[in-house]
Amino acid sequence: MKRLLAALSLATLFVGLLGGWAMGQSILVLSEQCNRSAAYFPAALTALGLEFTEVADDFEFYIALTEGGPWDLVIVDEYSSRMYGETLAAIVHYIASGGRVFMNYWDWDEDLAAAFEAELGEHYYDPVPIFIWDEGHPLFTTPSVLGTLRPATNTCDSDGAYFQAVGDAVAVAGYTPESADLQAAIIVGNGRRTVLFGGILGLFSGDANGDGRPDGLEFAENVVAFLLDAPIVRPRPNLWTSVTAEDIERLLAEMEIAFEQPTAPSEPVWILELAGVPVALFAYGPADNTYTSLRLYTTWPPPAHGTIPLINAWNLTQGGSRAYVTHDGEIALDADIYLAGGVNWRAVWAFIERFAQAIPQFEAHLGQ
Repeated sequence: MKRLLAALSLATLFVGLLGGWAMGQSILVLSEQCNRSAAYFPAALTALGLEFTEVADDFEFYIALTEGGPWDLVIVDEYSSRMYGETLAAIVHYIASGGRVFMNYWDWDEDLAAAFEAELGEHYYDPVPIFIWDEGHPLFTTPSVLGTLRPATNTCDSDGAYFQAVGDAVAVAGYTPESADLQAAIIVGNGRRTVLFGGILGLFSGDANGDGRPDGLEFAENVVAFLLDAPIVRPRPNLWTSVTAEDIERLLAEMEIAFEQPTAPSEPVWILELAGVPVALFAYGPADNTYTSLRLYTTWPPPAHGTIPLINAWNLTQGGSRAYVTHDGEIALDADIYLAGGVNWRAVWAFIERFAQAIPQFEAHLGQ
């Protein structure tokens, strides 16, 4: 097994249990669109498996905000109606009381902007691209990596405003490629409790990173993760036809299996310890980021004379793994699982467990 470890040039990277999603988050969403603008926050929260309360008009939102809750997160995605003064005052009060709020709106005023630690500039009437000023900010990296946000539609008349961060707030994106006065579009304020979005998120239906999901939807998910300050764990599909590295590492963490990773692998590989033996878990194609087959592999030192009949006997009588002698003369045990036809994620769990059970059985079969 030392040869396997040396060949993979390991750099230890222990990964403990992933922080599970804190259940019971209470989220209030005002989602009122204009014509064909997209409602990304309900879609994002649903995709993330989070429960939320959605309202579609000013009055319902006011009652929910002032008489409902308590709310862990309030989202205001308003593109259709002008909000009443009482509702705007309630939002200002909610922020001052320590609440977490995201807001995009077409009719900002100075007092509302000030609650988000922003200075209001001019309004604009055609949607404008938003350039990232802080590429490492979680709003643009977690859980999805985003680039320049470009609007792909224009469904109503007034589409946002220009801003300037004030106080301790930070402008993380704007309407110019580089930071400039009164050109801010996304401002994080109030000790990271608020996010002001100067445009209308529902107009950003493009797919700049080419992953098949609208930029507005991915940004909405990032907002939820950032403001709740909680890990995003997407629900699993009923069947896996492919997996990502994140899927694999989440499964290993849930199985309480620590792993190591090579410093520069030629192919995706994780080194596990199963039944006290180091085991390589490989992932294969068809694309760089998704994999349709998994392989478990481990080796022992070169066999003593007469081991070959034992290996052949194992292959004749045991299912779920195969044994052989490598070109280097070592004894190898491995197993494969193919996902393309659709595999329940618990079957992948069982695949790893069965291999762990096979290791001591195989060692006993060899008389080791």
